Formats: sequence, structure tokens, C-alpha cells
Amino acid sequence: MSLERFLILDDNTGNTLFFEMVLKDLGISKIFTSPTGDDALIQADKHHIQFFIVAWELKGMPGTIFIQKARSKRKRRFVPCIIYSKRMSGEDVTLTKDLGFKDILGMPFDRQVVKEMITSIIEYESHLHPKEIQLRKIEMYYLEGQPMEAFKLFNDDLFTPGPYQTRALLAAAEVMMSLSKYDKAEKCLTDALRNAPDHNRALQLKAKLLSRKGLHEEAITILEKLVTNSPKNLSNKINLGSAYIEADRHDDAKRVFKDVMDEDPDNQECKDQMATVAFKEGNFTLAEQLIAETENGNELARAFNNLAISQVAKGQFDQGIVTYSNAMKMLADKARLYLLQYNLGLAYRKKGALDKSLRELSRSYVAEPNFEKAYVAIARVVQELKAQGIRPEPDLIKQIKLIRSSHKKSA
Repeated sequence: MSLERFLILDDNTGNTLFFEMVLKDLGISKIFTSPTGDDALIQADKHHIQFFIVAWELKGMPGTIFIQKARSKRKRRFVPCIIYSKRMSGEDVTLTKDLGFKDILGMPFDRQVVKEMITSIIEYESHLHPKEIQLRKIEMYYLEGQPMEAFKLFNDDLFTPGPYQTRALLAAAEVMMSLSKYDKAEKCLTDALRNAPDHNRALQLKAKLLSRKGLHEEAITILEKLVTNSPKNLSNKINLGSAYIEADRHDDAKRVFKDVMDEDPDNQECKDQMATVAFKEGNFTLAEQLIAETENGNELARAFNNLAISQVAKGQFDQGIVTYSNAMKMLADKARLYLLQYNLGLAYRKKGALDKSLRELSRSYVAEPNFEKAYVAIARVVQELKAQGIRPEPDLIKQIKLIRSSHKKSA
């Protein structure tokens, strides 16, 4: 990939001019500059920026916040970045390590060192290692809510010892968690933490897995320690808030989210978690407002799905059905809904509304023909309808058969 569009973020015109001259010496012509983080984010979208050069000390939005916001969007997940600073505090150094940034410049600048660093990054991005390409594809599939597609890209070679092994293990852990294969996810995390015991992302994922397994206090202990060790890492705080939600400690979650919003009022990931609290408390209007611009619809779908499952398990069928319906309404253009549709179909079946059950299960299977559970559930409901002397909707059955046939041929 050729890197052509660079953005320099600094409110010091002398520093900006220095980097502009260096980039021009390297043959770079598409150079954009910005004095503020807010403006830089707008330019990043407008000009499809491929490389950030960021001052850590800034008025208004500091570099610590900008770089986390810049990387939070999927399309900018892999955009390379150089950070420069007069002096970094211990908290700043910890944050850059958490975020995986290695290209950090001290001041005053050494022109040759700067040129070599930029050239090295361009060379790396232009000739990516096959494993790097493979991992980026896997991570993007996961972020797009397609864990099965991500799963298909794993192979044994990706997990051989070397610079990519830990990252591959973490990617596998995330995918396995999405597929509810918690034992396999745990093994991946154990191996990753053996390689890197203090790895921030590995510890976040371990806490997330513990929460999924109902071990809330263990998860919270890990995340509270991460927040203490790296207080500028907003992701740690948001994950802690999420763990509080899982533990039904909503007041603690709200306190943590307030801290994040005080630092970054537009943080969408934090808004997503606040929406989860609002949703659980029945404030669907507020939840919908908070997730209006979310890119994490699939994760929200999982959270809402789990809430509805717990309601149905308690025999609160109508409440669970309302929860599923509101979740699908809110996430209609933001997430893959086949799991919500599947579980809504099961809720209708438990309630005895077999016709509605068949309709929702069919919607789930149509949306995801790889989802065998939906097909099995459809067959079961069809048998139950026939046992009651009710003929299933012919058009619906015809549609399912066509999709089944087509899917088998393409498999």
C-alpha cells in the first residue's frame, strides 16, 4: 500500500513547518495540517488520511485523547502514527505502550532520525508481512461482526513462536468469545499472557471473559488495577464500566463513564456502554439517542441479547420479547441481527406463539444461512405446528428451502 496523505497535528507552527519540509524532502506532496484535535479528526475523514504525525502536548484535546479517538474508527484502525513530545510522564509512556505505539520522537528533533523513521514506516506499510495482512483481515472481520469469516482465516502457522504469535492468540480469543467458545478463548488468553504477562489488551480480554462467565468481581479487580496503572487509557475505564454493568453495579458504571465523558465528551464507545445501562433500566429513548452514531452495534446486540435471554429464562416472556423488539429496532442498520431474531423466535416458541416463532427463526436463517441452530429450530417448530393441525406459511417454507438448497451448493 502506498502512503500518500499525511496529517500533522500541532498548534506550534514551527514544528508543523519542520515536518512539512521533511515530508516534502521525502517526495510527499499531500500534506495536511491542523492545530486542534477536533479539526484533525474532521480532516482525517475528509481527506482519508493515511499517516498521522502528532504532538503529544496540545491545547484543547491532548494527543493522548486524539490518538485514541483516531484509532477508534474501524477504517483508521491500522493508520500508522508518529508521536513527538518534549517530555512524557510515566502515565504517557504507559499509555503509548498500551496502545502499541513504538514510533515516538523526542525533542529537539534530529532531522535525519525523523526522515529514517518516516521512511521505515512507509517501507513497512508498503511491504506488509503475510501474517500482518492475515491478522488485519481477521481483525476487520471480527470488528464487522463476522466472527465465522475471521475464524476461517486462522491456520497453525499464524500461532508459531515469533513477533505475531501473541497478537494472533488475542485475535483468536476475541473470535472464540464471539462464537461462545469460552474454553478455547481462555486457552488462547493463557498462552498470550504467558508470552506477555502485562499485556494490556490481553488483560482486558481476560476480564471480559471472566464477566461473560459470571465471575464479575475477578473481572473488576483486573480492570481496576489496569485503570490505576494507566489512568489515561480510556479503554481501560470503559471496560471497567462494562464490567460493572455485567455485575449490575450501575451506579459504579455511571461514575466511571462520567469520568470518561469529562475527558472526552464525544467518546462513542463510552456512549455505547451508557446506552447499555439505559437499555437495562428501560430508558429505550435515551439508549437510542446514545447509539445514534455507533460502530459497535454487534457488541451492543450481544449485550441486549443477554439481557433478553435472562428475562425469558425467568419466565418473563413478554418482557423479553419487548427487549428483543426494541433492540432490533435500535440496531436495525448498526448490527447483524440474526442472533436477536433467533432468540426472539425461541422466546415466542416458549410462549406458545409458534407462528411468530417460525417467522423470526426464518428471518434469522435468511440473514445467516451458516447458522445451523436456526435451521434446526425451524424444523422443530414446523413439526409442532403440524402436530397442532396448523399448516406453516407456504411462502416462508419455500423461501427456507430455496436458501437451504443454494447454501448447500455454494458450501
